[in-house]
Amino acid sequence: MEREKLTKNKQPIKAVTQQDIHHLKGTLEKLQSWTNALEMLDKFFKYEKEPLNKKQVILEYHANSQIFDTFLKDFLTQTHLLEDQLEELRSREKIGN
Repeated sequence: MEREKLTKNKQPIKAVTQQDIHHLKGTLEKLQSWTNALEMLDKFFKYEKEPLNKKQVILEYHANSQIFDTFLKDFLTQTHLLEDQLEELRSREKIGN
């Protein structure tokens, strides 16, 4: 029974609950939810259409900058949360001692 609580290198493993995994997954899903908005911003900044329509760029700039600002704030919040979650898991008590 004791072997089941040790890694291949015979080190004790840390307790990770299903709830811990759900919290990490939730944070990852929040980050992944930005995919469509980031793809739209990518298209905006690539200027694939020739010639460049300066009026259209000026009209879209404010909205796109607001989207990016919102993304940046959320991204920094979520990555900080993810770091905290991982640090908490790293500091968990080991089982099998």
